Amino acid sequence: MMVFLILLLFAVIFLAAGGVLLYFRRSTQQQSALMSQTETSSASEVSGLSSGTLVEVKGTLRCEEPLTSEMAGETCAYYSATVTREYLERDHGDNDGGSDRRSEVLSQVERFAPFTVEDESGRVAVNAEGAEIDAPQVVDRFERDADSGFSLGGIPIRFGDSERTIGYRYTESILPVDAPIYVLGTVRENGEIGAPPAEDKQQRFVVSHRSEEDLGQSLVKNVFWLGIGAVGAFVLGVVLLAIGLFVLIS
Repeated sequence: MMVFLILLLFAVIFLAAGGVLLYFRRSTQQQSALMSQTETSSASEVSGLSSGTLVEVKGTLRCEEPLTSEMAGETCAYYSATVTREYLERDHGDNDGGSDRRSEVLSQVERFAPFTVEDESGRVAVNAEGAEIDAPQVVDRFERDADSGFSLGGIPIRFGDSERTIGYRYTESILPVDAPIYVLGTVRENGEIGAPPAEDKQQRFVVSHRSEEDLGQSLVKNVFWLGIGAVGAFVLGVVLLAIGLFVLIS
């Protein structure tokens, strides 16, 4: 009976994982479809569109009051910075006393500044809060010792102390000013582009430093691999369930 329960547990885990992967696959497919179906508008055209219209613009990011990212010190309209502790945790299922490498987020900060997308026709304002941000990573460093004086968002980080701590990883991503930008979002009543209403589950809000073509190719690859992962998880779940039932009736 114990073997059956263990196999059943793992079968449920794999089947649930397959369902989660399918959810993300559908979400990624939706984003890809919206991008391909939405025609690019010029910046000057957006103000003439009705509120709630899904719109796509491409151009150069301009920001009159830019931010300065906390780790890289780069001028930007958006940044996301994270400090993560990496540590070892004993694997209780390993009789040899092995350990697994784990991580926990100690601190994370995200900041936005209003910006515009500029093309040959003019500019259109964007409020990027609530968007799916695709920003280039400008910091990714690993340090074994904690920086006791380091802070994010003006709040000192409590690193703690543990013999199992391997070190600390610092990462930061930004949307730089005066750089190419792609935006897929909803026209607001004030004429800017922003997030769709919360009740509208069919629209998306995407801000990316990549071109529409590059972003689209990446989404297609993600859809493929998410599908492969979902099928694999479902197959493993069904196989484990079948083995468990066989053990139970044997």
